[in-house]
This record gives sequence, structure tokens and C-alpha cells, in this order.
Amino acid sequence: MSFHRRVGIAIAVACSAGAGTALPSVAQAETAVLYVDNSTTAHCSDAGAGTQAQPYCGIQAAADAAQPGQTVQIAPNRTYQGMITVRRSGLPGKPIVFKADIPYKVPATGVEVGQQDGPDVPGYGFLISGVHDVSVTGLQITAPQEGVLVKDSERIVLDRTIVGAGSGGAAQPGPAVRITGHSAGVTVSRSQIASAGPIGVAVEAGVTGTVLTTNLVTETDGRGVLVTDAPGTVVVGNTFGRNCLSDIEFAGNSSGATVENNVLAKRPADWCGGVPVSSVALTVSAGSTQGTKVDYNSVQPAPGAAAYAWGGTSYATPEAFRATGQGAHDNGADPGFSQSTSDYRPIAVEGLTDAADASAPGALDTDLYGDPRADHPKIANTGTGNGYQDRGAVELQDTMSVMVSALPYSTTGHPLNARATVWYTPGWAPVGATLDFGDGTAPVPVTSGNSTVDHDYPAGGSYTLTLTATSETGLVRTSTGTVKLAPVGELRPSFGVYQPDRTVARVTVTDRTVSPWPVARYVIDFGDGTAPAVSEGPTPPSGVTHDYGVAGTYTVTETVVDDHGRTGSTGTQLYVAGPQAGVPFAGYFGGPTSHVGLFDKGRWALSYQKASGQANLVWSLGDPGDLPVVGAWDNTCQCQSGIYRPSTGTFALQHSDKSVSTVQFGEPGDLPVVGAWDRDNHDQLAIFRPSTSTLAVRHDNGSVSTMRFGDQGDLPVVGDWDGVHHAQFGVFRPGRNEGDPNLFILRHDDGSVSTAAYGVKGDLPVVGDWLGRGRTTFGIFRPSSHVFALSNAYGGQSDSVFTIYG
Repeated sequence: MSFHRRVGIAIAVACSAGAGTALPSVAQAETAVLYVDNSTTAHCSDAGAGTQAQPYCGIQAAADAAQPGQTVQIAPNRTYQGMITVRRSGLPGKPIVFKADIPYKVPATGVEVGQQDGPDVPGYGFLISGVHDVSVTGLQITAPQEGVLVKDSERIVLDRTIVGAGSGGAAQPGPAVRITGHSAGVTVSRSQIASAGPIGVAVEAGVTGTVLTTNLVTETDGRGVLVTDAPGTVVVGNTFGRNCLSDIEFAGNSSGATVENNVLAKRPADWCGGVPVSSVALTVSAGSTQGTKVDYNSVQPAPGAAAYAWGGTSYATPEAFRATGQGAHDNGADPGFSQSTSDYRPIAVEGLTDAADASAPGALDTDLYGDPRADHPKIANTGTGNGYQDRGAVELQDTMSVMVSALPYSTTGHPLNARATVWYTPGWAPVGATLDFGDGTAPVPVTSGNSTVDHDYPAGGSYTLTLTATSETGLVRTSTGTVKLAPVGELRPSFGVYQPDRTVARVTVTDRTVSPWPVARYVIDFGDGTAPAVSEGPTPPSGVTHDYGVAGTYTVTETVVDDHGRTGSTGTQLYVAGPQAGVPFAGYFGGPTSHVGLFDKGRWALSYQKASGQANLVWSLGDPGDLPVVGAWDNTCQCQSGIYRPSTGTFALQHSDKSVSTVQFGEPGDLPVVGAWDRDNHDQLAIFRPSTSTLAVRHDNGSVSTMRFGDQGDLPVVGDWDGVHHAQFGVFRPGRNEGDPNLFILRHDDGSVSTAAYGVKGDLPVVGDWLGRGRTTFGIFRPSSHVFALSNAYGGQSDSVFTIYG
């Protein structure tokens, strides 16, 4: 913050209160806090009682209403225009307090109070006149003439404030703080003071018992502190820098003063508008030497100037000054302030660090920023009392720093895992650190200052992590971070089961369970009364097989238990075919109608007649366990053959030129379904997943569309039920009990569903255009008798029933 004459301070405009205010009501007197807030959302009123619900708009209204022991709580980060005049007094031990809670380590933040700008506008920020027991803390106060004027007042405290004078280019700015008249017992502490005028703090004639402690007084056009005819003034623990004339001057008869623990920093030679600075750093007039004590200061005069003027005699250095009997512990230690910025934090240096008189009157236990006194382990303690209080307003702090943050970091089997990132840097001494995860578990040591630590939490929720670092000197610093973890998802058992070879009553099961926690146990019940298959986790069972004694419809169930004791089950119904002559297929292999045939372990047998007899065409493609697929791969009206390998999810398609192409699509346990899905004169591949009753179609452009239709245990069928030259989907639902009918459940383009019963339990479905009318209908193959039965009902004809041989 700068109040040098070349810089103006702008004051924002808010509301102001008039001087004339009625006496407070009884309710006001009994309220411990009066609130001030001029923000647009506060609904303030200067005519009210200053409650939190309806605060005062201006500080003046609260000042006129305040009673002893009351606090005027001022909303921070606001600007309040106008001079504030304090007319009411507190009582000893019950002061009237004007307070704003600001983050004081951030300069120029908080409440700003001041008179309207203008070069010819006189005024003060705060005028405290003829009162006693008043405290002002946490405010930023600026004014064209004087920031704070204390007149004829006693027991006044100005603490943790930022005070400036000369804002807006005032013609004749005064001191930032002026104490005058018969004032006594005024304390200015832990404040930042600057002025574009001739004086930072002026203590004038007749004033007694003033204490200026732990302040930063900088960048005035004249003297930092000027005490004139004011006995008993204490100037202790302050930092001065870049003042154009003396940092401290006692004039007239200001005897009995105490000047200790101050840092009077060297000023740049051209700081004051290019005019060389040649004034003495500390001046004590002849009338002020009586009973005055000067000691434990670090004094650096401007280039070519004396360090001291004592009783009219100049002394160039602290060593020379000791001839007066004063300054026995004074020195010229350089605090290392930046000459180009307003950074007045000192460096570690002997004679300044751990070198103050802790017993000096007015010495505080905390510094300008409220930080405690700190003992630097590498610098000898040469102070009094605890021995390690620093000189100046700012206590050098250990540079040890800590920080922790955390985010969810879920990994397989660890859904409630979080990853904490920790940083700590040692300062003056080696450091050890521990991290508390905030869930009741014991803190863990952190051995690296920049590392990550993973932790599994017991449940979802919000947790606060605490990183605690302790140096070998006993300094403890902490940092906290919060992590929010979503509740653990459900255990979702899932599996696929299929019959690789329809001529063998054997099924294969593949687990697809999704579990946030590791799975501890898998149990598969095949539904035929045999002992379940058990697999201890966490590795899921893969390729589990089971042989059934007889063909039939079975319900296979999987039960999964995770390592947190949660259990889930799911089941599916499956028709298991027994030993049979093969798997039926149908398609246009020449001529106007669909032909049927049998696929058996890679051998294809096709019949052109719908009457019992020998197969007309036999060829080989595929292996045992494969399933037949028939479709127009080559944009012809005639179908080609292919196979689907359920164990790998692979289609192998034979073309008209006898070449074979392969396509990977689907997962183990899926069933193939081929049809003219895209209406472009050839067929596209698709699969049906029995475990979820889901159809997935692979389109020519590479996209995949899905649809759920049917129930567990259904088999897929595809045909042109509507005679519209493209495929519709349906399912074949085997009869559940011996003699029960099968159902064909067919989905049409308009979304409607038709159902037809045909055949009995144990049959397998086959669909085609048996009459050559451009419309698909249904049929069955009965493995027990090797008989095909094809329905011709929609054409008004009897069914075709026949057997294909060899």
C-alpha cells in the first residue's frame, strides 16, 4: 500500500450517516453487537436498531448509538464514505469497539472508511474527540487530510488497521495518525501507516502515555513518527522504511521516552522525488533525552546521513552512539528489505532475528500479522525474556509449509479408494509428518515431502484429511483437505451360458459379474439337481462346462458373494438339445421358395424338395460346436452359407467364389441372427444375447443398434413377417413341460406383436418363405424323429411334413 505524494487513493462511494442521531433505545443498549452493512442485499437502515437482520447502513449511525461494552461489527470488503466522528465513550474494561473481521495478511482488504476525495476537501477518516475507552480494529482508513485524529481522549486503541492520509491529491495532507490535546494512554499497534504528507504518526504537545508498538510506518514525505512535547511516549517494535526525513524524531520536551526493538531501514538515495535523503534516522532533542531509553534497535541511515542525533550531536553509527550511554545493543543489521517493492518482511540475520528486548514496555507476543514469536534454531538468542523475539514489526517465521488434497481414485476391487497428494517443505529444521484420513483409522507416517498416498475408506461420505508436520524444534503445522466418495454401487451378478454343440447336451458358462468389491465366491447351479459348481474368488470362473443327462429346459442360477459379505443371484432359462441329427437352417438357394437343410458338425445337407428323401446338395464348412448362418452376403438373390463360432464370437462367411471372410462380433454365449436389416439387397450380421434378451445389429456403416425383446430361454428368429422386403425380429419360446406347445412371438414394423403356437417342447425353430410369396412364416425341426414341419396356413394350404436323409 502506497500513500506517496505521487500516488492517489480512490475511495468507493457508499451510504453515509448524518451527525444528528437520537439516543438509543433500551433494546439497543442491551444488545452486545451493533451491525453495519451497506451491501445491496443487507436491507440496511440508519433509522433501525442495527440488528443482524437489519443492520445500519453507515458506521456513523452505529457510532452515535453505541454504548459501553458494545461492539460495532462492520461488514468487511465494503466501502463506507464519510468522516466518522466518535462522540460516545466506553468504560474501563468495557470499551466501545469498532471492528471488522478481515484477513489481515492480505493488504488493503477489508473496510475502507474515508472522506470524499478532492484537493481542497478537509476531513478525517476517524475523528475521536473528547471520549475515552474506544477501540478501532480491522479497518482500512484513508482521508485527504488525516486518517485518524485522536483529540482530548483517553484509553484509545487503534489495532490491526491500515491508515493513510493524502488520498485524492489533497493540497495539504496531514499525518496518517495524529494524537493531540490532552490525550492520554493511546495505543497504536499492529497497524500499517503511510502518508503523502509530512508525518506518519504525530504525537503532539500535552499528550502523555502514548504507545506505538509493532507497526509498519513507511513512505511518508517527511518523518515516520514525530513526537513533540509529549513525555512518556513508547516507540517499540516498529519497522520504518522509505520515509523522506527521520524515521523517529522526539522534539521539544518529550522526556521519559522508550525507543526499543525498532528497525530503521536504509532508504534509497533517490526515493523522495530524486532529492538525496540526508536526514538522521533517529533524532532525540536535548529536551527529550532526560529519562529516555534507546536500545535493541537496528538502525541503517540513508547514504551519507548520520544514524542518530542525540541532544544536538550526530552519531554516524550505532557503535559511535554508544558513547552517550545509550544503544548498548543497537546495531546496523540489514533486514534485507526489497528496495523496489513494499515488502518489509525481514531475512534471517544476526542482531535482528532473536535479538529484541521482550521486556520492553509495549512489546507484544504477536507481530504485525498476528503471528507468534518464533525461535530460529540457527541464530543465537541475544534478546531478553524468552530471548528470541525479533526486532521490528514482523517476526520471521519458520518457512515450513504443508498442504494436502485428495480425490476419489477408484480402482478394480477398491471402489472407495482415495488418493491424497501431500506436500511439505522443511524450514529451519528437519520435519516429520503424519496423515490422518479422517475415518478413525490410525494416522500414517509420510516419508516424502511430495508424494501420494492411497487409502480405502469404509463407506461413502465426506472425509477431512489432516496432514500434520512437526519440526525438530517443536513447530507444528497442519493442512486439511476434503474428499467426497460416492456410495458403493450394487453387486450385479451376470453370466452367459450356451450349448457349443447342439448334438451334445453340454453347456459352457462364462461369468460377467460386475462387482465394486472383490468377489470371494461364485456358485453356479445348473438346475438339474446335481451339485453346484463352486469357485472361490477373486478370479471369476471361465469356461465352466456341465453335461446334462437328458435334453430339456433348465434354469441355470449364479450366486455371487463379495468380500464385504454382500450376496447377489441371477438366473436364466436355457433349452438344452440332446443328441440329434443336426441343426436346421433355411434360405433361398435357388428358386422362388426357401429350402431347408441340416447342419451337423461342419457338414451341410440341403433339400430342394419339401418331401422326404435324400439331401440334394451336401458340402462342408465349419467345425463341431459351430452354428449355421445363411444370408445373401454378395448382393445376389441367392443365399450363401456361413458359420458362427459361439466360443469366440466369430462369423465365417463363404462367398459365391468360395472365398471365406471372417468378422468378429459378439461374445461367448451369443447366438447368430442374420437378416436384411438395412434394406439394401443384402443381409447384415447380428447376434442375440440370451442372458439379457438383447438383439445387436451390425450395420453396413459400422454402427451397432440394439433392442431388447423376449425372455430368458427364448431363441431368436428373423424373417420378413410383413412381406416388406426387410427383416423383422422375433423369438421362439420352447414349451416348458412335456407336450406343451412352442410359441413364435413375432415383432412387426408397426411395433405390434403377434403370437402363434406351433410344435411342442423339444422342437427347434426354422423360418422361411415356404410358398414363394415374399413373406416369411415358421416351422419346426423335431430332433427326436428328424422331421421337418413347415406351416403353410397363411396360404390356405396344408403343412409340409418330411424327413431329409443323409
